[in-house]
Amino acid sequence: MTKKQMQTDSSRRQYLKAIGATGLAAGIAGCSGGGDGGDGGDGGDGGDGGDGYEAIGNFPPEGDTVAIGFNGPTSGALGPDGQDQERGYDLAIDHLNNGGGLVDFWDRLSGDGIMGHQVEPTKADTAGSADTAQDNIERMIQQDNIQFWTGGMSSTVTMAMQNVAQREKVPFMGGNSTSAGISGENCSRYYFHPTFHAEIIGMAMGEAAPSVLGEDRSLFHIFMDYSYGQSNRDAARKYLTEQGPWEHAGEAAIAEGESDHSSQIQALEESGADTLYFSSFGSFAASGLAQLRDAGLTDEIDVIIPHVSAFTLDPLGADAEGVLGMEPWNPAADNEASQVFVEAYQDEYGETPNQSSLHTYESMMVYAAAVEEAGTFHPPTVVRTLEEFEWSLAWGDSVFREADHQVERPWYLVQGVGDDRAEELGIRTEVVETTDPLIYGTDSFPATECAMDENEYGDE
Repeated sequence: MTKKQMQTDSSRRQYLKAIGATGLAAGIAGCSGGGDGGDGGDGGDGGDGGDGYEAIGNFPPEGDTVAIGFNGPTSGALGPDGQDQERGYDLAIDHLNNGGGLVDFWDRLSGDGIMGHQVEPTKADTAGSADTAQDNIERMIQQDNIQFWTGGMSSTVTMAMQNVAQREKVPFMGGNSTSAGISGENCSRYYFHPTFHAEIIGMAMGEAAPSVLGEDRSLFHIFMDYSYGQSNRDAARKYLTEQGPWEHAGEAAIAEGESDHSSQIQALEESGADTLYFSSFGSFAASGLAQLRDAGLTDEIDVIIPHVSAFTLDPLGADAEGVLGMEPWNPAADNEASQVFVEAYQDEYGETPNQSSLHTYESMMVYAAAVEEAGTFHPPTVVRTLEEFEWSLAWGDSVFREADHQVERPWYLVQGVGDDRAEELGIRTEVVETTDPLIYGTDSFPATECAMDENEYGDE
């Protein structure tokens, strides 16, 4: 860690920022997100990043470096996906500073840092805890001067971080968190949600699952009894039974921290359902699937995990075959940028990337491109640039909505595969169907719960 990063005197730092923001050359690029063809500036002008704006948050960055944080669960139940996020983050740092991967693919980026500033990493493990995540990010903001951060899996953690981002005026793109409240009642001016959430997953399942499994189905829910599980259960009921062709067969909640699912499995058996919507994730879901297998149910019923991960299915081995779920990205995605990323990741790590590694990687590419387009690290200006920002990389054609900062982009219905197919693919999931960019209107739930106007830019 550099001497600059170790500086802990907040007052001194703010004083230096105020000096750095005084007398700098004015001028910015436009505040709207451009199409994929624009270059957004050369990104290598060596400017000091102040640009005449007043100091706000951690702006302006000091010297010729800029710190970007990673705050994700590299240990605990979500550790495998968090470790993949960290690898994607590390690769993004390397490519932003030195070129390679999608930096060479995308003419909005230079391979010479961001705005001529070399990117410095600072990382921490949340272990899936909101309290730990908050301690981590406050240290990164106060000591490391981060201008942006990414990472995270738990919806509870992401929602806590949204509040920190808004308060501190430091932009944040979170992890693979799927509570609908993230883009709804908890929306934040300084948070952008680059993946799907429960409502979008429910919409996608409502369209795809009946065509794959048939319309004459009875659906039982086993769900984690907090925001993630509840919102996924609610969306599935809405789109698969209330508005869809399937019959609701009952539900059973899993208390937070509960690992023995025998009572829920008994309720499932007694319901007579032929399909299970299992709203769990990570090693929790892996354990639950193993218990379903041991009870002999995976041969009798079809299992859907709303947000599935290859790491969730890996412990089941061949028994994962046929488990359905949605992924925000799959390495078999049919676009050139995906293959560029997959090859770069394989060259670096010798394995096929998972959805989580691209999540942090592409989030950092998008933030860097927005800074280049804005011509400044000034947080309110970068946020305005990200609002309705359009791009087309490995995620496909993508755009952030100004109203709630929810991304619109394609999604993937996948299924688990057996051992031979997994070895061939390099991953335990295979694409069944790719959706068009699927989104609800801003006059529909959960967008109607988002009071974005109450979240200030900070320079009004």
